[in-house]
Amino acid sequence: MDDKTINNLRRELKIHAHALDIPEGAAESFIDATLKSVQKSLSKKSIITKADLSRFVTKELKKYHADLAYVYNNCDTII
Repeated sequence: MDDKTINNLRRELKIHAHALDIPEGAAESFIDATLKSVQKSLSKKSIITKADLSRFVTKELKKYHADLAYVYNNCDTII
């Protein structure tokens, strides 16, 4: 994953965390941990689809904050 993708994902997750009133410091710490784990998992793959990325991020995010994982996973379908 390139830096642009990571930065866009980090920004998106911070927006969702803010909407859920998650304290900024806590959100940043588990967003960083999630992204590091996702990068490590996906570095082994030669081709990464958007669905792969979404699935890995959601899976890792559930370990830290289930509500944030739900919002991230369903952000395109929530009205």
